[in-house]
Amino acid sequence: MTPIHFVFSAPRSGSTWLAKALNHHPEIFATEHRLFGQFCEIWPNNDGTHSPRITFDSYAEAMGMHYLFSDMGMSRPEFLEAFQKSYINFLAGFGTRRSGKSMVVDKVTPYLGTCELALNQVQLLMPESKMILLMRDGRDVLTSGTFDWLQRESGESERHQYLVAKTLKAPPKRFFDDEVIQQWAEHWREVAFFGAKSNPAGVISYEQMKSDHALELQKLFRMLEVDAEISLAQNCAEATTFEKTTGRAAGDQRSMAKARKGIAGDWKNFFTQTDGRLFCQIAGEELVKFGYESNNDWVDDLPEVLSWNQDLLG
Repeated sequence: MTPIHFVFSAPRSGSTWLAKALNHHPEIFATEHRLFGQFCEIWPNNDGTHSPRITFDSYAEAMGMHYLFSDMGMSRPEFLEAFQKSYINFLAGFGTRRSGKSMVVDKVTPYLGTCELALNQVQLLMPESKMILLMRDGRDVLTSGTFDWLQRESGESERHQYLVAKTLKAPPKRFFDDEVIQQWAEHWREVAFFGAKSNPAGVISYEQMKSDHALELQKLFRMLEVDAEISLAQNCAEATTFEKTTGRAAGDQRSMAKARKGIAGDWKNFFTQTDGRLFCQIAGEELVKFGYESNNDWVDDLPEVLSWNQDLLG
């Protein structure tokens, strides 16, 4: 079976950037399969259209309703496990054959509420695979995710009215609202909690990638047991700088772009004390556990009302 390993992260944590860097390694083909999580929904796109978001295990469950597995002498659970293993092996083999690489790395950003199931499925179906956790400050994940979904919002939020629809003339007191904080904070907390609990092969950091991308890539290459020469890691890092992938300097914001700003710590420009307190209630423990804060006192330094600096919005 073709080696396949997994990088788990919350959305908006740099997993696409990491996958592009990994694909410059001569032994690694990195992509996103969306294999696990029992998830199927229709979601809006930024262009106004709608598309399904579906994991393979959800598709397999649906297919199992009609497939005549009993005529093969199999029970439904036996069919689902065998079918999923066969399909994953096909995908991994397809990726290596077409790319000329020897290993597949699947980047996994589990849907909200599905992280534990996705991790369990990896351990059940592919116990020899390595699981690596990619972490980014959850407050930056929240900020990036809110901007990413800004165009898809219905227009009910004050930030959409102010920044997109332009129907709100005076800036709102907050960029976030309780609902968006609850969604993104819980999503990040879920990956942080279950990812750490799963005893990963290692943890890499978005912030360290921004500080020294080559060194963090070298660390990951060693986890994957592939060529980890620093010169190779430097080549992978240089090929995927923010400037080369977007045509902009890091910090040059485009609010509606998929790669919006490319820096760490931007959350500080958008949080109020109300936002900080709510985030702490949901995911404050994980912020401390992963070293982003030593306690919850950071909330006290936040403003009560947001100062809307137009230079920050792009």
